[in-house]
Amino acid sequence: MRPRFTPGTDKASATTALTPLLTASGGRWTLTSEGGALERSFKFKTFAKTWVYNTTFIRWTTHSPEGLSEKDVSLATLCDSVAKDFGELDPEPTSCEVRTLADEAVSTSRDCCTSKSE
Repeated sequence: MRPRFTPGTDKASATTALTPLLTASGGRWTLTSEGGALERSFKFKTFAKTWVYNTTFIRWTTHSPEGLSEKDVSLATLCDSVAKDFGELDPEPTSCEVRTLADEAVSTSRDCCTSKSE
């Protein structure tokens, strides 16, 4: 899957920052099926360090304009750093149920963060 960057994103710079984050390069992030978002799960030892079942699933994307932006890549990098500081455990395969739930949330609330056209 190739990333689908937002218009105005410096694709060369964003690709350079994105590549080491992706699983194909030894990172822990994957692109969504359409390439417009980054996602991964984080697992921690205790409930206090996460929300449900000691695992947190994060998906970064830009809603307007739609796609991946340099901000999404920067936030994914920050998440990796913070997770390491909080004692992230070795990754386990992401549950299809978590990804499906995220896909359903996106499909029902896709335009929640953008202005509505009349």
